[in-house]
Amino acid sequence: MGQDPYVVVHGGVHKTATSYVQAILQRNAGRMRKSGVHYVHHRDTRKEYTFPTQLNGYEKLGLNYRTKVPDEKLAKMSAKFFDKIGAGPGERIVISDENMPGHSGHCVRSGDLYNRRDTLIPIFAQNIPYPVTEVHLAIREYGDFFASTFVEFLRSAKGENVFPEAQMKRAVLSTLPSWTGFIDLVISCFPDAQLTVWRHEDFRHLSGEIIGNLVGPDIDTGALVEPKRKRGRPSASHKAVQEILMQIDRFGADKALEHRVEIQERYPRGNQYPGYDPWSVAERAHLGRLYERDCREIRMRKKVTFLAP
Repeated sequence: MGQDPYVVVHGGVHKTATSYVQAILQRNAGRMRKSGVHYVHHRDTRKEYTFPTQLNGYEKLGLNYRTKVPDEKLAKMSAKFFDKIGAGPGERIVISDENMPGHSGHCVRSGDLYNRRDTLIPIFAQNIPYPVTEVHLAIREYGDFFASTFVEFLRSAKGENVFPEAQMKRAVLSTLPSWTGFIDLVISCFPDAQLTVWRHEDFRHLSGEIIGNLVGPDIDTGALVEPKRKRGRPSASHKAVQEILMQIDRFGADKALEHRVEIQERYPRGNQYPGYDPWSVAERAHLGRLYERDCREIRMRKKVTFLAP
């Protein structure tokens, strides 16, 4: 074993069961640490590492954020974050943050898969002070991904930032997003790492393998404790999203968004109210064909291990 820890990055992405993966890792972090596997809580990773790298990137993009994190300051913050983990030579560090390439709002605004990724992912990768040996990512069918990220955007957006569903659809259909370019960027940013990719649609069949790959061979995944069940946010149905958008048109974004949780609880996703789907049959078929084509192409990448049931 070398003198450096063995670093594993789980980069999400959004709306691909990342929260479930993080919950299992956090629930078992104490017992894994005894075996030399150090999982850092995703909230700590986000606050102490990802967010500073993004502030550094935003400044490079010319965005005038109040807090500045220049290169020298970022290097010190990164060293402090990883040193605090306390991993010894050869021990495994697992960090997870779906915000590595940016935020879901960046996607629905641009119609692209993280339109700031060319700036943000390299900074995230370059400031890890140890070699990154593995990177793990999920991808998701385009129609479902953008529908889910639009719902996530509505959950957290402020009134002045909200825009119509039609604008999101136009952006996606004119951009024609592709996971292929996203994956190629990740490969180039982590040149010494093996990249493991899976489709979100296969997650239920692969969850045990995915967790096992992240924690490594020294952890018995069969002995891991499931995360405690907690009442999550209500899942938005198509009816709920349309009601929110209608109230935005009628009463203004600020007033309507005050009632978004109440509306989601009134129209919960289920048999009576199907999930949100903004696409026509033809649009969804087109996006589905693009996704299948891109999955085939990604499978051909030499540095990619593409998991399948």
